[in-house]
Amino acid sequence: MKAHTTAMPWSGVGPRRSRGRGSTGRSKQRRRNPRPSNDSRTRQSARARAASRTRAAYLVLVPTVLLLLLGLVMVLSSGSVIGLEKHHSSYYYFVQQLIWALVGISALLIICRIDYHRLGRLAFLALVISVGMMVAVLVPAVGRSAGGAKRWLVMGPLTLQPTELVKFSLIIFGAYALAVKKEKLRNIKHLIFPVVVITALVMCLLLLQPDLGSAVVIAAAVLVLLFVSQSKVGHVVLIGSLGLASSLALSLSEPYRRARVFSFLNPWSSPRGSGYQVIQSYIALGSGSVTGVGLGMGRQKFWYLPNSHTDFIFAVVGEELGILGSLFVVCMMALLVYGGFLIARRAPDELGRLLAIGIVSVIG
Repeated sequence: MKAHTTAMPWSGVGPRRSRGRGSTGRSKQRRRNPRPSNDSRTRQSARARAASRTRAAYLVLVPTVLLLLLGLVMVLSSGSVIGLEKHHSSYYYFVQQLIWALVGISALLIICRIDYHRLGRLAFLALVISVGMMVAVLVPAVGRSAGGAKRWLVMGPLTLQPTELVKFSLIIFGAYALAVKKEKLRNIKHLIFPVVVITALVMCLLLLQPDLGSAVVIAAAVLVLLFVSQSKVGHVVLIGSLGLASSLALSLSEPYRRARVFSFLNPWSSPRGSGYQVIQSYIALGSGSVTGVGLGMGRQKFWYLPNSHTDFIFAVVGEELGILGSLFVVCMMALLVYGGFLIARRAPDELGRLLAIGIVSVIG
């Protein structure tokens, strides 16, 4: 007689089933922790990559916000004297800087919601507009001159420098063109056209302003893009060597450029001429010591240090906030650049990688 096991309703135990080879009992018993399918593993991996890119994005966002706030404070401090003298308001340059900061924040909020693949397709239009603005700067009745250079467009109460727009539009266009060409970049013809050709055109317009510094920055950023693309290293080295030789020749071709180069090496050779500004910046930095003379208490901005609210504002930071404030600025810039390259490393495709590297190269 076969024994039968009666299952109690509360026991959770059912009748025993045969474990024969033909039984379907094992197939009906589900594992508590089943192995994830390929689709679920792919989704988990995608979520992990997205979370990693988000963490890297904060390495860019946080330094950007902190530098923006510090910049507003330092423009208010360094530009108060010259603003009161030239525009009868100590807040003139601060208000301008604040307006552009709000414009930049608005642009950030808009662009961060746009797929960068779509942004790449609009890059050529942005490049045409920014180059057209650079040409308009050279028109006598349109452009504004200052310090022997013609680099600005006046738009009502605001002053715009098209060079800053062309930097990023050229980088975005270059990244898009290089990402589309891919393996074709092994041929130097595809490497030169259109990216190198358009870069050369932009540099010519900059030299007509003249603005050799911005030309060198743009050329260096484009060179980084070429290097990290799928081009041959030998071709990039050749293009870079030609660019370096050209920049050296241009630096020494004009007397004022030669004076600036050699005054950087030894400003005391012309303390009242080309070396004056550098020496005054040294005095500002040296006066700040470790903690600075105090926010707003700097003395060099009282007509001792030229361009204290623009090109030489870092000297005012060193004077008023000391070594600690200066190191804070340098560390924030380094963190921003590191975060940008981390985003490039974790980008999902070639266009995203080139865009991140190009933009962070311009800033860095």
